[in-house]
Amino acid sequence: MALERTERRIMHLSPSWRVRVRILPVRVRLLALLLFLLALVVAALDLYGAFGAGPGSSVCRELARHPVAVVAAMAAAVVGALLAMERPRTWSVGAYARQLRGRLREVEAEFDGALRRREGEGMERGHAAPHSLERSR
Repeated sequence: MALERTERRIMHLSPSWRVRVRILPVRVRLLALLLFLLALVVAALDLYGAFGAGPGSSVCRELARHPVAVVAAMAAAVVGALLAMERPRTWSVGAYARQLRGRLREVEAEFDGALRRREGEGMERGHAAPHSLERSR
């Protein structure tokens, strides 16, 4: 019984996925949305190619017949989105990969800091932090 109450408190204090998404910078959210939509297009065309459809949708039918071209176009769109979001400082591919890795670490640190601040606000309101509840078991 006490364990269930503790778990409910942890669930109440842990931010929902909506809160976590709102903490992310807008550019990161837009890139994640674009990546999701591109993956969705590829999956939808694969399903269309597997199950087919009636006459009248010739564009989808043609795209489904060329899955390699669709995946290549989606990969080019991902690279274009990355280049638009984080412009390379040099022409070196390796340097750009290091730049992206550094940017990812910055975003992770900002995200973790924002989550910890939210957790601290919960403690100020009289709630215990989730990690302290786990230790008290």
